[in-house]
Amino acid sequence: MQRVAICLTRVISQARHAARVVSHPRSRWRLWEWGRRPVTWALIAEPLVLAWVLIESVRALRVGIDSLAWVRFVLLFAAATAYAIVTNAAEERRRGRDGDKTHIDHTSLVFFAAALVLPVPLAILLIGLVRFHRWWIARKPPYKFIHSSIAICCSALGVHAVARLTPLSEWGTGEQVLPGALAVLGLLGGISAYYAAQTVMVGAARGLASTVWDQPRGEREDGWQRALRVHMVGDRSDNVEIVVTLLIAAMIAWWALAWSPILLVIVPVGAYLTSRGQRLEEQQQKIDELTYTAEIDKRTGLLMVGAFEKEAAKVLARAAHVGESTGMVLLDLDLFKKVNDTYGHTTGDEVLAAIGALLHELSRPGDLACRWGGEEMVLLLPDTDLDAAVAVAERIRAAVEAMTIPITKAAGGDVWIMGLADEHGVRRPEEIRTVSIGVATIPLHGDHFDEAFERADRALYRAKADGRNLVRAATDLQAAESDHSARESR
Repeated sequence: MQRVAICLTRVISQARHAARVVSHPRSRWRLWEWGRRPVTWALIAEPLVLAWVLIESVRALRVGIDSLAWVRFVLLFAAATAYAIVTNAAEERRRGRDGDKTHIDHTSLVFFAAALVLPVPLAILLIGLVRFHRWWIARKPPYKFIHSSIAICCSALGVHAVARLTPLSEWGTGEQVLPGALAVLGLLGGISAYYAAQTVMVGAARGLASTVWDQPRGEREDGWQRALRVHMVGDRSDNVEIVVTLLIAAMIAWWALAWSPILLVIVPVGAYLTSRGQRLEEQQQKIDELTYTAEIDKRTGLLMVGAFEKEAAKVLARAAHVGESTGMVLLDLDLFKKVNDTYGHTTGDEVLAAIGALLHELSRPGDLACRWGGEEMVLLLPDTDLDAAVAVAERIRAAVEAMTIPITKAAGGDVWIMGLADEHGVRRPEEIRTVSIGVATIPLHGDHFDEAFERADRALYRAKADGRNLVRAATDLQAAESDHSARESR
């Protein structure tokens, strides 16, 4: 008894040490970023699920794994591998587009079928192999990915428990012909168990991580309960997609109990569901872009060119009437192409969004900010002379230089895209992201918008030629050109 107590004490001590390691601020797991509530939930729920996995695996290994189970495992593994290869690119784009929103991964076709037709050890092994493959395109920190993977194991165990409690397991061994009504009830019970486990495990963690709990109840926005519910379990379309996917998986698994090769149908069905989901998301994105507003750029939140030119004409007409100077700041992200080439266009979009948010923060209410094209942006500053415009440009340049944008790469690693130095004062050259800026004013550098814009554009490219991460004014450019012309005349 004393030895048992000593062993238990050691296990508890090791568990506490492991919890401290993965939750330490310097840990690559970055578990501490998740928050106290979801971390507590994970440290309670995950060991319970893993213990359940261990108990069921020991029970299955005592009974033994027959050759039919291995045949089904090989077929499912082949189907899962082919499906993953076919849908890898589309799935990565979908994950990047969905971000922190509810994401429907159609690998539940494989997991539900595995839970129903395989013994627990083989089902868990298959889940681990498939999730390991998905890890390389996941844009989640490790602690979230592992939590969702353990949630899938919990769902599989739930389906397996339903199968054992109903005649489904007996029918799967060929010992009994299952009547239709019991088949439907058993399969629906399995679907319910799978869905419930996912909702409880993942939904609870997402809900507990919400910042709404840190706000006094009287200060919470109207409709916060619905917003929290959607964040936890997704909206109606998300849940319909989950249920439809599980119904299809149940049908495949049902037929596979009678004829194992039907499991290979998962490949074309899964590929179709993934490609269809991608098309629907792209169509919805286009609709959102049109209905959001024709005047705002969706990525950056800045004015589109047409809307900017219309508002700029009003500002300049008013400035000309009262004799005010209007500043123009034209900025371009340095080496932005390397962001897209190195980290992908999803990361590039996040960088653009961060710069757009920064411009909003540094702008006055009457200033106009526009995404001119690509990574080029324009600020129009009413009632602003050249010195004040240069000061604004310098504040923007310094703010971009100082900012960091944490991007979760595929395979869960955090990478800091912007800024000159990380927490250790080190930054690889390809990770440096800065801006070059050209400044002009109206009417000093032209009576019209196009003239001033051309001068600012030339000043911008002078800043790039001089080494990037610089501010250059059109007046400096004019002075340099005058000096050059004077030297040539001599």
